[in-house]
Amino acid sequence: KVEKTRGKNIRFTITTNGVLLDDEKIKYINENMHNVVLSLDGRKEVNDNMRPTANNKGSYDIIAPKFKKLVSERPKDKYYYIRGTFTRDNLDFSEDVLHFANEGFKLTSVEPVVGEEENPYALREEDLPKVFEEYEKLAVQYADMKLKGDGFSFFHFMIDLNQGPCVIKRITGCGAGNEYLAITPSGDIYPCHQFVGNEDFKLGNILDEKIELPKEVTNMFREAHVYAKDECRNCWNKFYCSGGCHANAINFNNDIKVPYKLGCEMQKKRTECSIMIQAKMMLEGN
Repeated sequence: KVEKTRGKNIRFTITTNGVLLDDEKIKYINENMHNVVLSLDGRKEVNDNMRPTANNKGSYDIIAPKFKKLVSERPKDKYYYIRGTFTRDNLDFSEDVLHFANEGFKLTSVEPVVGEEENPYALREEDLPKVFEEYEKLAVQYADMKLKGDGFSFFHFMIDLNQGPCVIKRITGCGAGNEYLAITPSGDIYPCHQFVGNEDFKLGNILDEKIELPKEVTNMFREAHVYAKDECRNCWNKFYCSGGCHANAINFNNDIKVPYKLGCEMQKKRTECSIMIQAKMMLEGN
């Protein structure tokens, strides 16, 4: 209500695992949310292995029909993504991406899991060759589908190689801690959702009479750009990666200026695949 008087453009997004979705919630989300992320880990066997219900049964058959209904009723001018996660248990994740496409979802994202190596599902450095192979396999299939006119959009291959994001975005990335914030149900403010619960990064509470964001935290994020990171400064991919995820850098290296290495390597491979896709479409599309 106040955005116009304050000269702001406030957009809301919601992520749902779909279990409690009903017609009323679908209607509310489609009317009020600029973007909605539909969390489904992949094929039925992949999702049900990682996400059983309270009675230890699979959740795929509960979730998928509700997501299809939400997407079918969603206004054309609003976004959605069906979002999966790949782990060591489904390194053949291209099959999950194609499964989403075959189920009619046109906007997809399947992200690599992030976790400590002691977790059995966590990705390790020795998994990278298989992960790279899978991205390359997916890129070929993705380009072929695009050329045939029956394609879909995969978030990690949607890179504008001609112009790309603005200079500020290229250098600073997601904007966490400055133009992007996460607010908990109790009103606590954090740089992004991945910092929720870490009191060192709590910025205040929206119910406080006066909010004064701690400058030591906001300055830390403002200064965490690609030219401040040794690993990024000479990296060919820095303007498409923008320095990687701040939360991963802190969680793995306890330093916002030291990027998460596995994430860097996978991001570089995704950019390479994006170049290949666009080259193939330019050469064969004519």
